[in-house]
Amino acid sequence: MGRLLPDALQFWLVISYIGGDDCIMKILGFIIFLIAALVYIWNGKDYFNKKEWRAFFIKFIFVLIGAFLLVLFLVGLLKVFPSISKDSLRELTVVLPASFSTVLLLKFLVVMINTLFSFIMRFHQRYNSPENYMKLSSLTNRFGPRLLLLVKCLTSFAGIIMFYGIWFGTTP
Repeated sequence: MGRLLPDALQFWLVISYIGGDDCIMKILGFIIFLIAALVYIWNGKDYFNKKEWRAFFIKFIFVLIGAFLLVLFLVGLLKVFPSISKDSLRELTVVLPASFSTVLLLKFLVVMINTLFSFIMRFHQRYNSPENYMKLSSLTNRFGPRLLLLVKCLTSFAGIIMFYGIWFGTTP
């Protein structure tokens, strides 16, 4: 246990030596946004009502407005501090809005799949024969929670791949 801290410190020193401080920023950004996305995906809200859909789309519009304001802020920062590299600022203007959008879109994927499935079941309830609907309903009750777990696991895995591409796939 006492040996764990020096190993972790050696790991960070090797990473900072190989990739510089920019690499540590990328690792921390990747970890922070990945944790935020996983918490948002697994928070238990898998169905949205109209008010929650409205709030979700307002969040997405705020991300787009925030991206525009971030560009304006970084352009002003570049004029005040010309020693900051344009490549670092250009990378920030792409990576941060893409990460926030990815967090929202991963949750959108989970909620949309659940909503589509509930629409399909509602259609069968209205327009299918009662015997066939009861068979489908029993399958839904038996496999529904497992399928929801599968959707969340696949979305979480997709989030890992997407955040890896956003944070480490960009060239400085």
